[in-house]
Amino acid sequence: MLKTFCLLFIASLLQSAAFAQTSNSILSQKAIPFDDKSELSELADLITQQRLVLLGEASHGTSEFYTKRAFLSRHLIEEQDFNFIAVEGDWASFSRINEFVKHIESGPATLEEAMESFTRWPPWMWKNQEFKNLVEWLHQFNANLPMSDRVGLYGIDVYDHEAAMVDVTTWISSVDSAKGRESAGLYSCMSRHNEPVDYLRMIAQTGQDCSEDISDVLEIVRSLEHHPDSDPWSFFKAEQGAKVALNAELHYRSNLYQGSQSWNHRASHFYLTAERLLGYYGEGSRGVIWAHNTHIGDARATDMAIHSMHNIGQLSREALGAENVFAIGFGTYTGRVLAGSSWGDEMQAMTTPEAQPDTWEYTLEQTGHPRFFLDLRDEELASALSERIPHRAIGVTYDPSNEQNNYVPTVLPQRYDAFIFIRDTDVLSPLD
Repeated sequence: MLKTFCLLFIASLLQSAAFAQTSNSILSQKAIPFDDKSELSELADLITQQRLVLLGEASHGTSEFYTKRAFLSRHLIEEQDFNFIAVEGDWASFSRINEFVKHIESGPATLEEAMESFTRWPPWMWKNQEFKNLVEWLHQFNANLPMSDRVGLYGIDVYDHEAAMVDVTTWISSVDSAKGRESAGLYSCMSRHNEPVDYLRMIAQTGQDCSEDISDVLEIVRSLEHHPDSDPWSFFKAEQGAKVALNAELHYRSNLYQGSQSWNHRASHFYLTAERLLGYYGEGSRGVIWAHNTHIGDARATDMAIHSMHNIGQLSREALGAENVFAIGFGTYTGRVLAGSSWGDEMQAMTTPEAQPDTWEYTLEQTGHPRFFLDLRDEELASALSERIPHRAIGVTYDPSNEQNNYVPTVLPQRYDAFIFIRDTDVLSPLD
């Protein structure tokens, strides 16, 4: 038995060594280095007929991920007439940002006022100079375009449902005051609880929830679509806000149960929001999505699938067809990142340790290129990188001393269509 085990172990080591040698050789041939972000236009040109381009990030606090995504987004808007950018942010706050960049009269009058829309933790995720530059550019890009051609900027998350509910009841009241009062009463079932945990405690104690009341508000919104005082954007904003409230309640309530339900309800909302935006902009419309690698990279290529978790990367490929989606992952070997030690904690600039051996980040660093991208649709490259090995993922909370928990086993070319690797990265530039 011991002899058999030793032989199997040695065979495993030889197989791993052979994989490393083969992958390093192919990577050296296929890596496309870039010095300046403008050289990423070659990567952008790989995108042809796709309706959704999914731009990831390995953390929520890295400057280079934001600047490279901003360049690619601008290129797709200018060169391929993409219609919108939608990000892993709150619907209510980004509705204000959208009104600013599209020059909608009811929106913020200045860039500074627009950036003040971001009030929820973590503030650095969107209230930073890198993102502010993109908001300013998009505002200027839209300035002389007819309203129908202006490019939008939206949030796809379920969080800050409280602000979304306020926007919904405000709009309903502006159209029909009696229905506004009715909707406020229905929403009070959930809004009277200060925190989601208080709402969950109420459900646990009473067995009652607010899903039916919240669903009734969505029906009130829909009943007013053709009201004389309703316009397309205001109605779309209110209907989506009502969906945010509905799906946020479902997301929170699912935390009462074990399993993947809570994650999946939020992930489904991400995709359904993107799908609604494609419908809002009409036939042939195209959009760019910004979200973490764990959201935009196909979950089926990771161990997320073992836990029955899906994400926008998987759902968009299934719904639109893989040929109509282009997912770009991001990674780094070392540097610094903005994060909190735990949820709600003060922002810190933390050191990102050098990637652990036998990870994708370590393997990619061995090419010797400080910055490069890969076209993972290349069959020879995809074949060489077919092994499932760990891939780093850092969230808004981070503990660099516990690195082994920050990796997701991944088959890289099955998870993404392309990958951008930057060896050394630095922190975002927060506005506060």
